[in-house]
Amino acid sequence: MTLTKEERDNPLWHTLRTEFEARLAQLRASNDTDKDEIATAKLRGQISEIKRFLDMGAIKAKIEIE
Repeated sequence: MTLTKEERDNPLWHTLRTEFEARLAQLRASNDTDKDEIATAKLRGQISEIKRFLDMGAIKAKIEIE
């Protein structure tokens, strides 16, 4: 899913993006500490999901094929 320009310009998206970026930073910092394999896998899964959420607002370049 990719957000439209109007959705990306919406104040709610800006608020959500700010919150999720802060959470992503917390999770990354936590992932840098010494944890067992299961805890590390859980953190990496959470990081992956937040990145996927944030990617909805990314502007995707269109590749033109001649």
